[in-house]
Amino acid sequence: MNVEKYLQGFFPGTKGPTLDAMKYFMEKLGHPEEKLKFIHIAGTNGKGSCTEMMTNIFLKKRI
Repeated sequence: MNVEKYLQGFFPGTKGPTLDAMKYFMEKLGHPEEKLKFIHIAGTNGKGSCTEMMTNIFLKKRI
């Protein structure tokens, strides 16, 4: 079996979890990420404080 030929038969998004694969899928889906409006807050500490501060900023500015 020719491994190189076998691997080349895969579709571009299946070769691994790379940024290129994500770009490929977003292109195929019509870039749905560009239509979303959200803020992802992650980490070990400070999520509650960060969320509270951002909530107050957005409420004050009426965003």
